[in-house]
Amino acid sequence: MNILVIEDDTRIAALVDRALREGGHRVTICYDGREGADVLINGHFDVTLLDIMLPGMDGFSVLERARGNLCKTPVLVLTAVDAVPKILRAFDLGADDYLVKPFILEILLARVTAIGRRLTREEPVALNAGDLVLDRSRRLAIRQGREIALTRKQYVLLETLMRRKGQVTSREQLIEAGWGPADSVKENTLDVYMYGLRSKLQMSLGDEQSLIRTVHGIGYILEAV
Repeated sequence: MNILVIEDDTRIAALVDRALREGGHRVTICYDGREGADVLINGHFDVTLLDIMLPGMDGFSVLERARGNLCKTPVLVLTAVDAVPKILRAFDLGADDYLVKPFILEILLARVTAIGRRLTREEPVALNAGDLVLDRSRRLAIRQGREIALTRKQYVLLETLMRRKGQVTSREQLIEAGWGPADSVKENTLDVYMYGLRSKLQMSLGDEQSLIRTVHGIGYILEAV
């Protein structure tokens, strides 16, 4: 894979560079956040490893700028502090995974490989379920020609449900998709977000019957009728 590493610690960058190259990957390194954001947005990479504490522009700003420019390159965030609020903020801005420093290189390579496996098939531009369409290029839902603006979390949850339409998606699967590790999310957080998502999908057409049904004690199912 073609991998971008945005890391200002030259020692860590060198170790990661060597490990990735020995694994057969191509590597580009940026030591500054602003430069890294430009390279990420304008380049063609399979995976980006992004440090949080960077000169010029921190990792959060790099991530926000990249996603704002519709850059869909998977991003694995590297953080020196195992602080839940920072990790959750990274996920909310569009990160795909994270590792806490100091990390084991073998685990980093395993995470990169796992991301690579998810890239092996061509992703559709839009997902469909009955009269509901999810436009992945614009990150919004459409029902019978009406556009429905979604928050970042709502989009991720809806995309997860639509990929499994007609099947029960467990609470754990939805939490993992939206927030990462389940132990970092309060019990009712998912329910609050699902209520908001349901309301948006129903209000768009004034439905009484929601497309998303609760399977009590297990999770949710999106029923395409």
